[in-house]
Formats: sequence, structure tokens, C-alpha cells
Amino acid sequence: MKQIPFFVMPGIALSHLREELEIVEGEHRAKLMVYRYGQRCGRALVQSYAMTCSGLIEVRAVIEPIWMEAGLSRIKVDSAEESDMVVSLEDSIEAKEGKTCEFARGYLSGIVSELTGKRFEVDEVECASTGYIACVLQAYEVVDNLKPTRQVEAETARKYNLESGYSYLIKEEIPDQAFDIFVDSAKHGVPCLCVTREYPEKVKERWDLKGTPFLWLSMDQEKTYSREPSNLALLYSDMKTFITENNNCAVLLSGIEYLISQNGFQKVLKLLQHLNDKVAVSDSTLFVPISPLTVSESELKMLEKEMRSF
Repeated sequence: MKQIPFFVMPGIALSHLREELEIVEGEHRAKLMVYRYGQRCGRALVQSYAMTCSGLIEVRAVIEPIWMEAGLSRIKVDSAEESDMVVSLEDSIEAKEGKTCEFARGYLSGIVSELTGKRFEVDEVECASTGYIACVLQAYEVVDNLKPTRQVEAETARKYNLESGYSYLIKEEIPDQAFDIFVDSAKHGVPCLCVTREYPEKVKERWDLKGTPFLWLSMDQEKTYSREPSNLALLYSDMKTFITENNNCAVLLSGIEYLISQNGFQKVLKLLQHLNDKVAVSDSTLFVPISPLTVSESELKMLEKEMRSF
């Protein structure tokens, strides 16, 4: 295996990061953020090797040398089947600090997902921090909610021809035109993601968007596609992942007023600025409908500076 310089994070730095996140974000959200950071590190490492595997049987043969790059622990594969793999970790740097192995879970998830081209999540079944001899992680395949389904393209000409690589602020009280523009993109073969405050099943039925992935801005976390509106970091991570993995895509962010009410204007503005950069680099398009009466005149001006008005 070709050795490529790769840096993740010293164990003590990971411990300090988690402590600070717990103070700022709370324990539950800190765990989620560390897990997702681990996922990105795992994916990035595999990308640096340009490796692929046809399934978990092949993953089993390469996971140990890949894992050792991070120095998180020693790993042993206990079992590997078609859609499920169980591994044991010894000397986990997270467990030694009395913490569950959130980064290690994410790291394994990222490695396996990137190697196979499928989405795998990882649970910690046993952890040395709670008295077990070793930490046991279980990786299992899940449905990728952010993966668009290929649709039959409409033979008619596109109704809207907006320049890609930009974000568009669509000022309207009810986001009908924004959805009309978005649907026009979806029906002409553009990979699309819909982030909405409305219940996705109703939106799919009304606009005939059955093959389009959705993220639902809701406190109801029972749905796999639900995203807590106050967790902008997770929302940004999901949207960024979709944009970077689907060049020339279209994203609709409907419910910006709700996000502002939950987080404040400045945080949402920062979210849009980051998304704007990702859209530009990937030659994609972001549609953001907003009711002008829900924000101040100065706030609307700031949004207009960041996005093209439509």
C-alpha cells in the first residue's frame, strides 16, 4: 500500500476538542459533531489512497493497515458479511479518557462508506469506558437519504434558464415560484436536494418530486431525513456533502425564516455565505425563497448582496 502523508489529530487534541464542544454545544450535539468529523476524516483518508472495494469482504482485507494511519487504537475484524461488519478496538484513545468512541465510530463509517461507495453508519455496541474489555463497533448499511434517484428527463425545453454557479434570493410570500424553478431543474435531469419546513411527503405529492431527496427542518427527529433547525452545523454538513458530490446540482432551501427564528439572522447569513461558496465551486445553483416582510430592510439588503435577486 502506498504511504501518503495524512494528519488526523493527536489524541490529546481530540480530547480537548470534544470537551470544548460539550461546553459550547452540549454533550449530545458534541458527540454528533465529533462523529461526523470522524466520518470526514475517514473518507478523506480513503480518497488519498484512491482505493475502492466491491464489498465488506474486501474491506476486511484492507481495513487494518488503513485504520493504523490514525493511531486511534488497534483494530480487529470480528466478522464481515454482505451488509454488516463488527470490529473490536483495543487501547482506544477516546475510551482511555472515559468517553465513548464517537470519533472512531465516524472514522470507521467514513472509511467503509468511501471504500464501498455505499452509506454505512456505525454503532458502538460495547465500550471500554463503561467496563468492557474492548470497544466493539458495528458497521451496517443504510439507505442514503441524500442520494438522488435518476429521473426520466422531460423532453420539453426548460422553463427557466438561470446561470449556474450562483445563489438566487426569491422574494415572495409563498414559495410557489421557487418550487416551480426547482421542479423545472429536477424534471430536466439536474440532481436536486430540497430542504424544507413543510412536511416532505406533502411536498413530494404536490410537486411530483418523488425521486428527489429531502431534508425536513423539524424538531421531530423520528424521521431519518429530519434536521433540527437549531443545528446549523449538521444542516450545512449535509447540504455541503450533497453539493460537493453532485456537481451542477440544484438545492432549494425553503424555510429560511424558520431558521432565522431559531438561530438569529447572523448565523443563518453565515450559513448562506458558506453555501454560496460551495455552489460557486461546483457550478451548482441554490434557490432561497424568503418573505421580505419577515426580515428588516438592512437584513434583506445583506441577503441581496450575497445572492442574486430573482
